[in-house]
Formats: sequence, C-alpha cells, structure tokens
Amino acid sequence: MTTTPVTSLSPDGQALLSLLAATDPYSKSSSSILSTWNPSSQTPCSWQGITCSPQNRVISLSLPNTFLNLSSLPSQLSSLSYLQLLNLSSTNVSGTIPPSFGLFTHLRLLDLSSNSLSGPIPPELSGLISLQFLFLNSNRLSGRIPQQLANLSSLQVLCLQDNILNGSIPSQLGSLVSLQQFRVGGNPYLTGEIPPQLGSLTNLTTFGVAATGLSGVVPPTFGNLINLQTLALYDTEIFGSIPPELGLCSELRNLYLHMNKLTGSIPPQLGKLQKLTSLLLWGNSITGTIPAELSNCTSLVVFDASANDISGEIPGDLGKLVVLEQLHLSDNLLTGLIPWQLSNCTSLTALQLDKNQLSGLIPWQIGNLQYLQSFFLWGNLVSGTIPSSFGNCTELYALDLSRNKLTGSIPEEIFGLKKLSKLLLLGNSLSGGLPRSVSNCQSLVRLRLGENQLSGQIPKEIGQLQNLVFLDLYMNHFSGSLPLQIANITVLELLDVHNNYITGEIPSQLGELVNLEQLDLSRNSFTGEIPWSFGNFSYLNKLILNNNLLTGSIPKSIRNLQKLTLLDLSFNSLSGAIPPEIGYVTSLTISLDLSSNGFTGELPETMSGLTQLQSLDLSRNMLYGRITILGFLTSLTSLNISHNNFSGPIPVTPFFRTLSSNAYVQNLNLCESLDGTTCSSSQIRKNGLRSPKTVALISVILASVTLAVIASWILVARNHKYMMEKSLGTTASSSGVEDFSYPWTFIPFQKLNFTIDNILDCLKDENVIGKGCSGIVYKAEMPNGELIAVKKLWKTKREEDPVDSFAAEIQILGHIRHRNIVKLLGVAGSYGYIAPGKCSRSSDFLAYNLLLKYGYTMNITEKSDVYSYGVVLLEILSGRSAVESQVGDGLHIVEWVKKKMGSFEPAVTVLDSKLHGLPDQMVQEMLQTLGIAMFCVNSSPVERPTMKEVVALLMEVKSPPEEWGKTSQPLIKQSSNQS
Repeated sequence: MTTTPVTSLSPDGQALLSLLAATDPYSKSSSSILSTWNPSSQTPCSWQGITCSPQNRVISLSLPNTFLNLSSLPSQLSSLSYLQLLNLSSTNVSGTIPPSFGLFTHLRLLDLSSNSLSGPIPPELSGLISLQFLFLNSNRLSGRIPQQLANLSSLQVLCLQDNILNGSIPSQLGSLVSLQQFRVGGNPYLTGEIPPQLGSLTNLTTFGVAATGLSGVVPPTFGNLINLQTLALYDTEIFGSIPPELGLCSELRNLYLHMNKLTGSIPPQLGKLQKLTSLLLWGNSITGTIPAELSNCTSLVVFDASANDISGEIPGDLGKLVVLEQLHLSDNLLTGLIPWQLSNCTSLTALQLDKNQLSGLIPWQIGNLQYLQSFFLWGNLVSGTIPSSFGNCTELYALDLSRNKLTGSIPEEIFGLKKLSKLLLLGNSLSGGLPRSVSNCQSLVRLRLGENQLSGQIPKEIGQLQNLVFLDLYMNHFSGSLPLQIANITVLELLDVHNNYITGEIPSQLGELVNLEQLDLSRNSFTGEIPWSFGNFSYLNKLILNNNLLTGSIPKSIRNLQKLTLLDLSFNSLSGAIPPEIGYVTSLTISLDLSSNGFTGELPETMSGLTQLQSLDLSRNMLYGRITILGFLTSLTSLNISHNNFSGPIPVTPFFRTLSSNAYVQNLNLCESLDGTTCSSSQIRKNGLRSPKTVALISVILASVTLAVIASWILVARNHKYMMEKSLGTTASSSGVEDFSYPWTFIPFQKLNFTIDNILDCLKDENVIGKGCSGIVYKAEMPNGELIAVKKLWKTKREEDPVDSFAAEIQILGHIRHRNIVKLLGVAGSYGYIAPGKCSRSSDFLAYNLLLKYGYTMNITEKSDVYSYGVVLLEILSGRSAVESQVGDGLHIVEWVKKKMGSFEPAVTVLDSKLHGLPDQMVQEMLQTLGIAMFCVNSSPVERPTMKEVVALLMEVKSPPEEWGKTSQPLIKQSSNQS
C-alpha cells in the first residue's frame, strides 16, 4: 500500500496567508491575482505578485492597485525576513502601520501610498537599514515626522506628502546624504522653519514642501543643492526675500515660489539658471524691478510674477527668451512702454500685462506672435489705436484691452480671426462704427464693447454670430433701430445696449432669445409697446427698460418670467392698470420699479404674493385706492409710493413705522392708523403725510425736548456721583476694592432667582476668570447654586459717552439664542459710566462672530444662520461693525440700514464710502447684494431664504471671472498657475 506524501506551505507562505485572511471575501473572490494564492502549494513562489530567491524565500510582495480592502495590515508579514520589496500602494488599506515593519532589515522599497492609513509613522521604521525608497504619501497619517528616519542612511526617496502630519521638519534629516527626493507637501499642519541643514543634501533633485504651514525664510544653504531640479515651495507662510544663492542651483528646472509672503526683489542671480523652464513667483509681495538678467534663462517656458508689487519697466531683453510660452506680469506696478522686443518671443501663447500702469502704444510688432492665444492688457494707461496687425495672430482666442485710453476704430482685421472667442474693449474712447465684417468672427462668444464712443447703426450682420453669449454695447453713441436679426443668436444670455441713442420699437422677435438672462435696453429712445413675446424669457432674471418712450400697458405675459428678480420700467409713458399677473412673478426679490409712468387704477390684490421683494417704487403715477396689500410685502427694505392718489390707512408693520414721510408725499388721502384698518384721529400725524416740513419741525422740537431731558439726567447723575465720591474720599481706591454701594438699576431679560446684590457680592478678584477689551469677567455662584458669568465693563472718562452703542449691543445680546453664544440674562447699571475702555467698540463682534437677533420664543433653525450671514454681508458692504457709535443713533447695523433706506436716502449711501468710486456696474452688483442681505435679515424668519437660495441669488449677481473686464477686472488667468 503506497501513501501520498503530505505537503505543507512554507513559513513565508503562511505569513502571506495572513494577508489573504485579512482581505474581505468579495475582493478575494473577484481578484485574478489573489485567486492564484493556493494554500496547498509548498511555496508561494508561483503566486502572482510574489517573487522568490533561488532558495524559495519571498523577496518581493507587490500588489499595487489590487483591491484588498484591508482594515489593518497584518503584523505577521514582518516574518518575511528576506523581503526586499513591499508594494501595497492603492490597495484600499486602512488602520495603522505596524511597528513590526521595522524588522524588514533587507527591505529596499516600502510603498504604502494612496491608501487610508492613519496614526503616526512608527519610529521603528528606522530599523530598515537597507531602505532606499519610502512611499507613505496620500494617506491620513498624523503626528510628527520621526527624527529617527535620519538613520536610514541609504534612503534615496522620501515621500510623505498629502497626509495630516504636524510638527516641524526634523533637522536631523539633513544627514540623509543619499536622498534625491524629499516630498512632504500637502501637510497643512506641518509648521516651523525649513531646517538649513537640508542644504547638505547635495544629491537632492526634488524638494517639495508646498501647501504646508511652514514659515521662516528660504534657507540660503539651498544654494548648495547643485543637483536640484524642482523646488516646490508654494502656498506656505514662507517670508523674507528670495535668496540669491538659488542662482547656484545650476540644474534647476522648476522654481515654484508662488502664494507665499515673500518680499524684496527678484535676485538677478536667477539669470544664471540656464536650464530653468518654469519660474512662478505670483501672489507674493515682491518689490523692485524685473532684472534684465532673467533674459539669460534661455530655457524659460513659463514666467509668472503677477499679483506682486513689482515696479519699473518691462525689460526689453526678455525678448531674448525665444522658447517662452507664457509671460504673466499682471497686477503689479509696472510703468513705461510695452517693449516691442517681446515680439521676438515667437513661442508666446499667453501674454498677460493687465492691471499695471503701462503707457504708450501697443507695439504693432505683437502681430508677429503667430502662436499667441491670449493677450490681456486691461486696466493700464495705454493709448493710441488698436494695431491692425492683431489680425496676424491667427491662434488668438481672447483679447482684452479694456480700461485703457485707446482711440480710433476697431480694426476690421480682428474680426477675421477664426478662433477669437472673447473680445473685450470696454472703457476706452474707441470711435467709428461696428463694422459689418463682425459677422466673419463666427467663433465669438463674448463681444463686450461698452463705455466707448462707437456710433452709427448696430449692423444687422451681428445676428450671424451664432455662438455669441454676451453682447455688451452699452454707453456708446449707437443710433438707429435695434436690428431684429439679433433674435437669430439663440444662445445669447446677455444683451446690454443701455445708454445709447437707439430709436424705433423693440423688435418682438427678441422674444425668440429663450436663453436670455439679462436684457438692458434702458436710457435709449425706444417707442411703442413692450412686446408680448417677452413672456418667452423663461430664464430672464433682469429686465431693465427704464428711461425710454415706451407706451401701452404691461403685457400680461409678464407672468411667465418666473426667474425674474429685477424689473425696471421707470421713466416711460406706460399706462393702464398694473396687471394682476405681475403678482405671480414671485421670483421678484431685488427690485420692482414702475415709477414715473402713467399707471392708473388700484394695486392688484395679487401683489401681496411678492413677499420676497426688497425694493418697490410706484411713485409718480396716477394710482389710487388702498395700500393695505403692501403690508404683506414683509421683505421690503425700500418703498416709494409718493405722488399718487392713494387713500386710506397706512399698514401697521415694523417696516412702515420706519418709513420717512417722503415715501408717501402727495397722497393727500393717506392716513396714519393704529390698527391698519381705520384712520387714527391724530390730525398732526395725518397732515405730516402731506408736509415733510411739518414732520421735520415736530421732530426737531421733540428731539430738543428729549436732549434737554437727557442732559438734565446726566448732570444730576454726575453731580450725585461726584458728591458720593467726595463723601467717600479715597477709601475705596486705596483699599483696592471697588465700592458698589451707589444705586443700581437691574434689567433682567427673563425671570431670575437672584438679585443684583447677589451678583455684586461675587465681584471679587478671586472670582475673575478673564479680561477683555471691554471689561472683566467674573464667575458668580448664586444662592441657589447656579453658576453664571458676569461681565463688568471698564469705566471711562467722563467726556466719553457710548450709551447709545451700549444700548444697541444690549438690544442684540438680550435677544440672542444660539448654541455657540452665551445667553444674556440681564443688565445692570449705576450712575457710573460704562465704556469700551481700550477698544474702539463696545463688543467683540467681528465679521466672523455671526450675529443672531432673536426673540425668546423663536427656535434656532437654518434661518438663524441666514440672518447671521445677512449681518455679515451688511458689515462688509457698509464697512461698519454690527454695533458701533459711528453707525449712528446707537443702532445695530440691521436697524441702521433699514432706517437709512426707509428715510428715502439713496441705497448707495449705505455702501462703504471707499467703494463709491468703483465702476457703475460693480456698484450696481453691490447694491443687489445689499438687497440680498436685507432679504436675509427679514424680521420674519419664514420669509427669509434658505442658504441654498441665497447662493442662487448671489450667483445671479456675480459675473463670471472672465466678465470682470466690465467692472475693471481681468479675464481669469489660464494655465500659468499650474504647479
């Protein structure tokens, strides 16, 4: 009888089976690699992913991109004592790195990258004495970089990037003299300075620490890195100047120093880097001039020094860079002429010189750049004419010469460019007509010629531009009729021809532009009626037709404009009743302006549905009847119904109580009301609606009396305090204990189980838990055991009187209910004076300390955060804090804005005065944002938008970045920022 010998798997095979056992069943069965791992084998040497020595010992385990789905790495693998290569990259492994992996004394490569490993890097890995390549990048590893890694004397590649490591880079790593790649970028919590000892790594070819929290300076010792090819040191907190020693790194190809805090000038020594292909310095605070020596970097392909403070002229020597493809110098302080020598950079594809102070003419030689794709020059002082030689730049797709001093006509040659997509010439002094040859440029997507002196008729051939999305011809001298052929541009989204001399009727064919989002025909001489076909604009969000000669009524098809947020028909000759259909356009949120027309009749009941409307102007019409329905418009921040024939009681709502009489003037039969349904008997208030002078006189009298009373109170209070201080002498001050014996007024915001005396007893030094700009915070234990915090504000000089701001702050704090803000239980005061002390405001509210103003019965919901966001928007737009004396009358910012807008002041007065000089279009967008902010702070939470709706509204206001040329902003940079 014969028996079959029993075979058993070798110990190395058993260790590998631990990996197989940890793999989830699905991955095991579906993997063609793991299916070859047969436990019945004598050795694993035939298994896929395994390599053995002649002695059948496993020397390589390589399973990259194999879906193992391991929750942890089995420590049994460490028994593979002859292992030289371990590659488990991209295998979906989680858990920690076993410290036992430090036992692989023969291991030369360890690759665990692109997994979900967490925890620290084990210091035990320093036992891998033969290791040459360590890839732990793209995981979730945390903790510090172990200084013990400096023991890996054979290490050539160290990749730890894209983790969440913290701490600093160990200076001991400077002893890894064999290291060629050092990459720790993408660890945002990595801090400290770059150790100068790393300058000893003379074999280093790649040094990457981008997107970290590293600070300090670029070590001058890096000049010793004679083999360095890539220095990726961007998006950090690095400051100081660029060390000239980098000019000694003769092998350097890529120098990425952008998005840091670098200062000083560009070292001319960088001109020694003849192998340099990419020099990215943008987004720093670099000063000085561009060194002409950079023209010696003959291999340079990309040079981006934009968004700095570089001054002086552009060196003509840069024209020697014949392989240069991208030159980005925008957003600096450059002056002088555009050097014609740049035309010798025959490989240029992108030339961006926008937002500088360049002057003189555009060199005609630019037309020699046959590969040029984008040329941005907006926001300079360039004069003269547009060179016709641009017609030779056959690859050009974006040309932005906006906001300069260009004159003359638009060269017809430009419209012969078959790839031109964006032509922006806004804000110059161009004259002449728009040539009929514009139709040849079929590739045009955006044609923006506003704010010039172009004249003549708009050519009908423009209707052949089938790809045109934006057509801006506003603020020119165009005359004649609007060509109906524009209706053929079916993809058109924006049509703006305001402020011209266009006559005739509005072509009804425009209704075929079903993708239109903004239509502005204002400030022309259009006649006739508003076309019924405008009801086809299902995507339209702004319709602006004011200041024309339009007649007839508002078409009932207006009801179909369900995305309309702004409608301005003011200053026309429209007549008839306001159609009920307008009340169904519930998307109207920004403004409805029907003023200065001939509308008659009563307000349609359906208008009560415009609950999200911010601004309504019906002034100077012939409307009559009651205005009761306006009380339902709970989002209103601005209203003008003056110069009509309205009658009856004024709605009794918080908004109407803040309105100035200017909003009602010349409505002789309107009256004040106590209940909103019947007129009150107060003849004085009623007459006030007729005469703003009467209101002003009464206000002055009341204000004078009020001031007299307040002044008397202050004098009495001060005298009382002085007498008390005189009688007490210096006893309190000398003892260091403050006297609280003078009378106190205590105003609780809810029912409390303690008194002011209980609080005063706790105001002792041993109970101090903090101090701030505005006062001291005490811990106070009440008799019932309740612990509360008490803030005692600093005293101030007698001439300072922040009572109004303090009252406003208390009004806010007393009504806040938010999980992240301590509830204010009450406020107490004496005859003493309370003030912000060393700070400029009486609270610590900043734009990031969100303000939530709520009554006691309201719950915190998503609408709470919307209110907070609205307050932040108001702070940003007005340049004022939520509560400060400069806001006026001690009002918090919401009430201050409502008061200004309710008093019939122009909305622009709310904006920060620094913003008033900006282009009109930008100011208009800020005013629309103001409307959205007021929408967010509506006193009724149910009428506030959700944050999703707020984002949608802001997106409607915000122009795409490439449209910023309309508001003195650049087309977005293309590919120069790649790193």
